[in-house]
Amino acid sequence: MKNIHDSTYKEIFEINQYQQSVEVNDGDFVLDLGCSQGPFYFKNYDKDIVYVGVDASVNCINDFYNNLEGERQPLIINAFVSESLQVQDFSWSFYDEHQKVSSITFPSLLKFLNRKIDFLKFDIESYEKTFLVTHYDLFKKNVKKFAGEIHFCGNDFFPRNEVYDMMDKLKNDASVNFKIYSIDGYDISEYFWGNRDYYTEVIINGTIV
Repeated sequence: MKNIHDSTYKEIFEINQYQQSVEVNDGDFVLDLGCSQGPFYFKNYDKDIVYVGVDASVNCINDFYNNLEGERQPLIINAFVSESLQVQDFSWSFYDEHQKVSSITFPSLLKFLNRKIDFLKFDIESYEKTFLVTHYDLFKKNVKKFAGEIHFCGNDFFPRNEVYDMMDKLKNDASVNFKIYSIDGYDISEYFWGNRDYYTEVIINGTIV
């Protein structure tokens, strides 16, 4: 892949953090929230999947497109996932850029896709709250497998104590099974619960039954 950020490449191709205990399989419908330059798509390029990526950075999407070869044409949406319809100014350290971007809500995205999601991958910097909290029932109803980053940034949008509540809710939901990993790929599924103040972000891999 050309122009892929080193840390992103390591996450997807070396640590394989989004497919430690769940996998993308042939025939899966994959929704990639925070698709960046497309590494998760290219990681699973040899599989027969239907792929939709969402990212707020048009420069990331441009790099994604520049890496495409052959006849495959994934659907890529330039938007950020939010709880309301709005336009915001975003910045990206990858490109030292500022850019206004419009939003899409999780319910409106599901309505547009109009089908169940076999694999949901997400890395959207605390906006995982939009489906793991605000639209939790929609998440459970429409997603089979999931993997993504959980952020403990302590920001106004998703304060740390609310992230803890969300993790507890997932843990206590009998229909949700998941494991927790450190960002360097270690299984901390047991260790995390007594040491969660230590982490700024973790990776979860799970299924909904």
